[in-house]
Amino acid sequence: MSYKDVLNKLVGEGLLTPSGEVKPHRLIYVFESGKIRELFTKLIDLAGVEGFYVSTIVGTDLMKDGKIRLDYYVVFLPQEETIVFRTFLPRENPEIDSLLDIIPGVLSGECETYDLLGVVFKGNPALKRGFFVPKDVYEKGIYPLRKDAKV
Repeated sequence: MSYKDVLNKLVGEGLLTPSGEVKPHRLIYVFESGKIRELFTKLIDLAGVEGFYVSTIVGTDLMKDGKIRLDYYVVFLPQEETIVFRTFLPRENPEIDSLLDIIPGVLSGECETYDLLGVVFKGNPALKRGFFVPKDVYEKGIYPLRKDAKV
């Protein structure tokens, strides 16, 4: 099944909604944060465990909107087509289910996003402060990529 067929199936099942693109011509699909495990489990069913990988997770503090945006960059193989799966979390309590047990390659992205932005990936036993952030910063409870952080 081609990546376009996979995406169309996920859109048809209501797991993804097309939402434009980012440079360089990468399509964005939005999903509900509470459905992340359903989405990626279905993605594995459709594309296979070797049909894609999550290359990175990018967290962005949207302080004025009271949200944190998470972008999962998913690379489909063998086409090497990168698609962005996007979701939003409340800034005051940014939690989302971890994908670590079904996609082990997300470990560093989840740990980095937790350490720098404070996003809790529920079910990830490896989350800890100090993955990137120095001790003097994390001991103060500061998440340095938050717009209001005083580092």
